Amino acid sequence: MARQAGVVSDVLVDLEAGRVAVLNVQHADGWLVQRIPAEYVYRLGPHTVLVADTVAVDMGPPMADQRWFPLSQLVGLEVMSDGGDRVGQIVDAELDDHSLSVLAYLLTDASGIWRKRGRIHPDEVLSFSNEMMIVRASQPK
Repeated sequence: MARQAGVVSDVLVDLEAGRVAVLNVQHADGWLVQRIPAEYVYRLGPHTVLVADTVAVDMGPPMADQRWFPLSQLVGLEVMSDGGDRVGQIVDAELDDHSLSVLAYLLTDASGIWRKRGRIHPDEVLSFSNEMMIVRASQPK
């Protein structure tokens, strides 16, 4: 039997692995936020997320060495090539709704060889920080 566990308040993306790492779920009381690991997610949909029973699951606060980005922080992230050229800004991430893998990071104001395609494949990402993502300057796939 299905029940509503809460509302997804944030999605944390593991940029190194190129997939969703954790969903933060805010419960109906508005206060409690549960961190649900991606392994418990069966499927992402446009209005519903199916998860395993998560009553006993909570990861607690993130560890200092975890390199997960909140989706809200990823949006607007400046992207540069390793050759020093501006590529664009991330506007969204296209996810596989079953595996939770990032299929592509979608760009706005794309320039150079990324202008026509407007997307970056996770394999093209060389490094990232809170301020910027660096991608390979070679021809994208």
